[in-house]
Amino acid sequence: MDNLTMDLRRMCRHNRDGSYGTFNNRLRGLIAIAAELRTLGYKLPGSASLKPKHVSALVEHWHSADLDDATIRNRLTWLRWWATKIDKPNVVERDNAAYNVAAKAAPRRNRAYALDPTKFHAIECPYVRASVLLQATFGLRREEAIKFQPATAIQRNQLVLKPSWTKGGRGRTIPITTAQQAKALQQICRLVNGKGSLIPPRMTYVEQLKRYEYFTLKAGLRNTHGLRHAYAQQRYLTLTGRPCPLAGGKHWHQLTPIEREGDRAARYKISGELGHGRLAITDTYLGRACQ
Repeated sequence: MDNLTMDLRRMCRHNRDGSYGTFNNRLRGLIAIAAELRTLGYKLPGSASLKPKHVSALVEHWHSADLDDATIRNRLTWLRWWATKIDKPNVVERDNAAYNVAAKAAPRRNRAYALDPTKFHAIECPYVRASVLLQATFGLRREEAIKFQPATAIQRNQLVLKPSWTKGGRGRTIPITTAQQAKALQQICRLVNGKGSLIPPRMTYVEQLKRYEYFTLKAGLRNTHGLRHAYAQQRYLTLTGRPCPLAGGKHWHQLTPIEREGDRAARYKISGELGHGRLAITDTYLGRACQ
C-alpha cells in the first residue's frame, strides 16, 4: 500500500462525516482515486499534495471512460471532501460545469464541441497537437491518440487500431471518409518516421500523457473528450442526413418508420467506430432517440 492510500485511509477514519454508508462509499472511492492517480503517472507522497492538475487529469480520465455525469459528480464530491480536509478547498472548482459536468437536476447536456483553431495552434508540442487532431477528426480516445502508430494504422481507406492501443483490448476499424481526415493523416505521417508512434522517441506513454495534459491545459483546452462527442454527432449527420437529438434533431416519436431504421443503423455503426460494444452508449453522444 502506497503512502497516499494509507494517508487517505487515516483521513477517512479520523473524519467519519455522514452515515456509515457514506463513510464506506467515500473510503472506497478515495482509495480507487489514489489507484487511478498512480495509473495516470502521479505518485503523490501524501494527501496534502493534491493539486488542480491532478483533479483535471482525473476528470479527463473519467470523461474518456464515458462515465455519466452522476458518477463524476459523486467522485468530485469525494475530491472536495479531501481538499477541505487538507485546507485546500480551492484545489477543486466549486461549479461542476467547470469540468463539463451537468448539474444534478439538469437534462442531458451536449458535451460536443468543435476544435478551436487558435487553441489548437497554441499547443506547443507537435506530438500532442497531432494526438488532439486525431481526437477531433476520428473520435479517438486520448490514450488511442497518443499510442497511434501511423505506419500500422493507416491502411488504404480506413484506420486499423490495434487492441493494445484501445480500451478493453477491442481493436477496431474507422473509415477515412473526408478530405479533412486524409489531410490530418498526411500531417501526422510527416511528423512520425517509420514505425514510430505519437509518443516521442525515448519517452514512455505515462510521460507523454503528462505532457499532453500540460500542453493542452496551457493552450486553454480542457476536457478534450468533447471532440469525440463532436465526431460522433458529425457521423450521425453524415449517415442519416439530419442532426442527432442532442444537436436539436428529431426524437423517436417524431421519426418516420424509415427514419427509425436509419437511426438504429447509424447508431450501430457509430458505436462500433467509437469502440463500444453497447448500442445504449450512443445515448451519451447523440441523445436518446426514444424519449
